Amino acid sequence: MTDLLMTLNILKYGIMIVLLLGLTASLLSPFVVLNDQSLIADGLSHVSFAALVVGIFFIDNPFYIAIPIVVVASIFIRWLIRYTKIHADSAIGIVSSVGFAIGLILIRYTNSSIDLESLISGNLWFRSEVDLYLTLSLLTLTTLFIVFSYRKLISITFDYEHAKFSGIKVNLYNYIFAALTGVFVVIGVRSIGVLLISSLLIFPVVTSNLFAKRFPDLLIIGSVVSILVISIGLILAHIMKQPAGSVIVLLYTLVFLVLFLIKKVIFRRVI
Repeated sequence: MTDLLMTLNILKYGIMIVLLLGLTASLLSPFVVLNDQSLIADGLSHVSFAALVVGIFFIDNPFYIAIPIVVVASIFIRWLIRYTKIHADSAIGIVSSVGFAIGLILIRYTNSSIDLESLISGNLWFRSEVDLYLTLSLLTLTTLFIVFSYRKLISITFDYEHAKFSGIKVNLYNYIFAALTGVFVVIGVRSIGVLLISSLLIFPVVTSNLFAKRFPDLLIIGSVVSILVISIGLILAHIMKQPAGSVIVLLYTLVFLVLFLIKKVIFRRVI
């Protein structure tokens, strides 16, 4: 019991950060996925690798340099999609591969070593109070942006041309959304890892979409499912002594499959 309390005390900031990230992802998820940009988190996570390497050349904590670099990359992806004929997935793939390639080249010239395992699977240990406040600020900004721009974001998501014709500044809203997504990815990479961060954005909407009848349902159900899955995943990760990010993603998958079967089998019988 004493060991558990000590572990919780050390991981308290990391646990709260992952829960806040889950809520943030649940808010971003419907807009990202429905805009055919499901893999943007995966692409930006590769860019964040290069951004962290660049940051090592300047300061001891490259995280703060990585944020603006990834935000610019996220906005650039939006620009490519909007002003070229490149499809969303292709634009993400281009920026992702170029960013990762730059990172692999630059890392050879750094004197500092990067913990690749932590970068891949995330690390909840020794997250600071500053990290917590930064994540909370991101959740707050994302919530306020979606609340005050809800109707405009819905219009942009489902009918881009109509939104543009109606006088909505679609580019501005897209770029703000891209910036929020970029910050989310950089923070998320430190906690859940490069290879798993996209799962936080994809699973909430695909899971909630099984039962949602209205768009707000996607946000509400996605948030509830995320909090439950992340909380149980963190507990199981501690018990099994496995990386929290990996356990959370596997649990997300299991929950989705179970709910999918419930809808297809049980609900069909009822109907």
